[in-house]
Amino acid sequence: MPFTPIHMGPGILIKSWLQGSFSLMVFGWTQIVMDIQPLIVTIMGEGHLHGYTHTYVGAVLIAILPL
Repeated sequence: MPFTPIHMGPGILIKSWLQGSFSLMVFGWTQIVMDIQPLIVTIMGEGHLHGYTHTYVGAVLIAILPL
């Protein structure tokens, strides 16, 4: 579902546990990038709601992209 703010709750909890070794900003941006595809599907009304961006391969590619 393309509602990134819902994902930020667990991200904030993880940030409180891992502090310096977890970037909440990077986590937030990856959630936005991952949710662009389901948002487009929702607007257009066709396609798979959770497509390639919600697979392990897609997530890894998104994670590598900023490097």
